[in-house]
Amino acid sequence: MPSFDSARNRFRLGPAHLGVLGCFYEGAPVTADLIDARNELQAAGLINEDNAVIPELADLANALAEPIVLVQIEMTGGQGMTNHGAVIGNDACYVYEGWPGEIESEYVRTDLRTLVWSLARAVGLRDREAKPPVAPVVTTTIGVMDAGFVTLAEVGTDDVGEAAEHLRAVLAAEGGLADPELTVFTHLLLQLNGNWRMTVAWNNREGRGTDIRGITVLDCGPLGYWLRERPAEPIMPGTVTPGSELRLVFTEMPRVWELISELLPGADQLFAPVGR
Repeated sequence: MPSFDSARNRFRLGPAHLGVLGCFYEGAPVTADLIDARNELQAAGLINEDNAVIPELADLANALAEPIVLVQIEMTGGQGMTNHGAVIGNDACYVYEGWPGEIESEYVRTDLRTLVWSLARAVGLRDREAKPPVAPVVTTTIGVMDAGFVTLAEVGTDDVGEAAEHLRAVLAAEGGLADPELTVFTHLLLQLNGNWRMTVAWNNREGRGTDIRGITVLDCGPLGYWLRERPAEPIMPGTVTPGSELRLVFTEMPRVWELISELLPGADQLFAPVGR
């Protein structure tokens, strides 16, 4: 069910609820598949019987309908994929976060000056005090990494040492990796908490298309953060194959923070000014 926390100006909304708001914005009838979602919005007091939204929700609806900047985050972990991000409109900025297994996301209004902090929080960025390994760069292929993931899913032991030995053998056979890269890559996959892909899109200054920037980072727990330099973001559909180069670079937390900040466009790159 959708809900509203007036004290923090935050909402819980699912895709169907956003679809209803889209119908309202376009002045179109609510389609049959969205009737239940409309009724839920009414029951939560977010819209009235005349399909008018409350003022607080109107700010979010307007930002979603006419975004100036969109931030999308795909996070993959042990519980599957979750989606997070941010939407910047003319008059408001919202950050949203999903939850594993839940349809609805939480939308929280934030200030543009704290957006980088909010995005860092969404991806769980924190200082792990990890030391650079003997091989701070690992180069292999996407296919080798995929083979490693398959091996970890199929390994029939809880013994970390045995799992590492088996994984190491598969990685060496699949990609011809040698030490020290082989040992580092083996432990990166063993310690992987998850990975996240952050993409930022906006209408370019000339108003003739969309500019896109992105990064993908692996969170390897005690082994720190690893930026995936290759394949480089943004990745277009169909451009990555098992033979594509995979290049992972150890990256300290302050630099990851900077990379997130550098994804966001400056005012001089936007087609429309952002209200503050």
